[in-house]
Amino acid sequence: MGQAKRRKEAGERVSWCRTCTYCCTLPRIVALDKPMYRPCRHIANQGCGLFGQPERPAACVAYNCAYLSARMANAPERGAIPHPLDAGAYFHRDPVEKAYVLFVDPDRPGAWKRSAVVDHLRARMAEGFALVVLDRGRRMVVSSPSLFEEILKRDYVAFADAEGRPLDEPSFAEWRAQARP
Repeated sequence: MGQAKRRKEAGERVSWCRTCTYCCTLPRIVALDKPMYRPCRHIANQGCGLFGQPERPAACVAYNCAYLSARMANAPERGAIPHPLDAGAYFHRDPVEKAYVLFVDPDRPGAWKRSAVVDHLRARMAEGFALVVLDRGRRMVVSSPSLFEEILKRDYVAFADAEGRPLDEPSFAEWRAQARP
């Protein structure tokens, strides 16, 4: 019997999220007045302290990353999408635009490029989807498969930093200053 099954039988809440809190840390969450790169004030015990509670914001209740969505729907691609902690990033399909949004862990910015996330996003780009990459205070819209291949080869954030371009997300500078004294 696996560890998760033993924990579940013991009455513990078991989640596919494991200890991942990327969606509670990396994006801006307007409903909680939470800026990007700041942990949500409700993170507790390596997860959401409001999970399953009636006061959990609707924005959080409605959100699932691609990894979680695939597992909850028992989708065919569920085995092809790596866990966000393994990939160093998480992504989801934009509910309005024909795009996917990728949030990159600023502590492991190259990890996603070596993961199965690439194959999944490459296939979506071939289907005509755009990709919005949020990485270390930068926001890049990748609109073609050829540009996606270039992004995989280069660290565009380092390039933008070297050119002195201003951050697209200023809260990243505050995070970096606090995380890296």
